[in-house]
Amino acid sequence: MSQQVPAVERALEILELLGDRPDERLGLSDIARALSLNKASSYATLTLLADRGYLIRHADKTYTLGPAILPLANSFLRDQDILQHARAEMTALSRDLNVDCIASAVIDNDMVILAKTASQESFGVSVRLGSRFALVPPLGTVFLAWAGPEQVRRWLAGLPANLSARARNRYLDALAVVRDRGYSVAIAAGDNPTPSTQPLDPDEYLLSELGRDHRLPVGHIAAPVFDPEGAVRLALTVIGFHDQLAAHHVPTVGERLVAATTAVAYATWGTSRPGPQPQGSTQATIPAAR
Repeated sequence: MSQQVPAVERALEILELLGDRPDERLGLSDIARALSLNKASSYATLTLLADRGYLIRHADKTYTLGPAILPLANSFLRDQDILQHARAEMTALSRDLNVDCIASAVIDNDMVILAKTASQESFGVSVRLGSRFALVPPLGTVFLAWAGPEQVRRWLAGLPANLSARARNRYLDALAVVRDRGYSVAIAAGDNPTPSTQPLDPDEYLLSELGRDHRLPVGHIAAPVFDPEGAVRLALTVIGFHDQLAAHHVPTVGERLVAATTAVAYATWGTSRPGPQPQGSTQATIPAAR
């Protein structure tokens, strides 16, 4: 475990708080209360961050993120050629399907949002760039469906310890379904179109069967971008559907999404290939190209 550095932690917590609430201006008292910090030390940190341009101190003594954040973000994104090509496909997906689209990658066992586009009639799904989601079931099937046994084992370790072996195997079945289709389909939890982080029943959350006449409250559909070695380097996810989808329309959306991820791979590396077949699996791999 890394050694704690209170001053650094305080600065990072402040930046993360303001990043999570981009539409709000927070004052010293708001920030200290939200983070359970001492007001005097918070003021010193806020002053330093504002002096360095990482925060803007407004006339009403509230704070928002400042322009010095941008060079840091751009330094990370500059060499991500895959994102440059992904954004073009994401814009087309948002336009053609009338949905929002996000690009995510796995970094340090978290799924991190790296880019997003919105449709003209966007619901304004609240997912900010840089958001991190722990890679635990039921999240991340689009990354795990083509992963090796050890990666899958670590993923399943995020389930409750008292979960039965039969229930755990249903998550393995869900991965096989994603691998067969070439994309994942998740049902929205209630009125919330964003993915739940709770260990829901995989049969309820990770849609495994499509009845021809059903209409489904689809939360999102995600497809992988494979690198030349067959690893999932990026996932494109369409989210924010304006109505329930007819079951027979889900494959149409999924195949359009897979066509986009295949185009991203080809534009990035000049080739595209399906993901590897995990050892011990009896499921056939669905090619990335359509």
